[in-house]
Amino acid sequence: MSQNFEDTILALATGSLHAATALIRISGNAASTTANILGFKLQKQRLASVAILKDGERKLDEALVIFFKGPRSYTGEDVMELHVHGGRAVIEAVINTLQKQGGFRIAEPGEFTKRAVLNGKMDLTKAEGINDLIQAETEAQRVQSFAQVDGALSEIAFGWREKAIKIAAHVEAYIDFPDEEIPESTLTSLGDEMSVLIRDIEKGLNDGRRGEILREGFRVAVIGPPNAGKSTLVNWLSKRPVSIISEQPGTTRDVLEASLDLGGYPVIIADTAGLRASTDPIENEGIKRAQEWAKTANSRLILLEPSTEAGFLERLKPNPERDLVVLNKIDLLPRDLKKEETLAISLKDEIGLDKLLNGLKKIVSKRMVGKEPPVITRTRHREALQSCLNSIKSAKTALLLGEEPEIVAEELRASTKSLGRVVGAVDVEDLLDVVFGDFCIGK
Repeated sequence: MSQNFEDTILALATGSLHAATALIRISGNAASTTANILGFKLQKQRLASVAILKDGERKLDEALVIFFKGPRSYTGEDVMELHVHGGRAVIEAVINTLQKQGGFRIAEPGEFTKRAVLNGKMDLTKAEGINDLIQAETEAQRVQSFAQVDGALSEIAFGWREKAIKIAAHVEAYIDFPDEEIPESTLTSLGDEMSVLIRDIEKGLNDGRRGEILREGFRVAVIGPPNAGKSTLVNWLSKRPVSIISEQPGTTRDVLEASLDLGGYPVIIADTAGLRASTDPIENEGIKRAQEWAKTANSRLILLEPSTEAGFLERLKPNPERDLVVLNKIDLLPRDLKKEETLAISLKDEIGLDKLLNGLKKIVSKRMVGKEPPVITRTRHREALQSCLNSIKSAKTALLLGEEPEIVAEELRASTKSLGRVVGAVDVEDLLDVVFGDFCIGK
């Protein structure tokens, strides 16, 4: 993103569909001049008032206007909010009137929040939490993203960084006084402090990637032989016709994904090609994709049917902790062959589907629920913390081996830099494009 932060930016901060009201947000040095441009009197800051918006003598709309004087605003700059009627013509008329002025331009995605970060109103993890909160589709995602906005990760990361800086300060002292040898008691003390920090960071990293999975969606691959009812099951779970249903084997050739809200958790369920030996190159490619998707999935729903060949299930090696094995078409089985201990269903007669749904929910919730909520929600958090951990371990090893204090200090500097990258305390410019790349315009 190449942006001129001297410009005053504006954008529609609400949806583009017809609505009763719409919010036009303006931020920058010229935000306060909006009153003169649109012909209304600027009231006291943070006080909502009704104003007639004009373009010269032409009336545009009657709106609720609020002015926030920087730095007491979302971005840290002067901010004007115009709550106008939600018609497209009204919105365009107001925005076009402002854009005719020099120095005003439409904001790029995430630019309001980006300015808030650069102006010290929030750190990067909180900014990411805001974006996740906007995009949250399930209750569990809402809770996690709001925790990030509330500082769940930043407080911990800043605490770890403060401890690392404190340890580094002791080492730096011996660099400043080279004639002084580091006493044995100090070596032991610093080593113990590093061990505690290593343990705490390892505990944070050892969370089963629950935060990332919750943010991105728990991936379930529906696999099994052809004509077991995989497509019908995915359609039933998603409540829409995701897949084409046919009695002809091999109809599904590609991986078809659908998103579900399962007990408050986001789930991505995939219909896949039936697993069998085939001479059709296109079907074989579909089978290959099915196997690859299933390998990276968080769980597999293995759907069988009465005529499934012997040994099929054994070849898949299901894990009872993460996989769900289901027998479909029990309506075709004699009554005395229906085993109570098997999760058996009939998609045709809608028998046992509630049990299947509960079984799937149990697997998802078991993976997602831990003693403590995860604080790592993105790959970049994990990579930075892992880099920090490696540096502290190297610093501890160098310290205990009696290497030069400069070597220990350099590793500790690297660890604090890695922690700083989590919250944006260092190298902010390098991270901005990554963090704000998927933000919506107006935020």
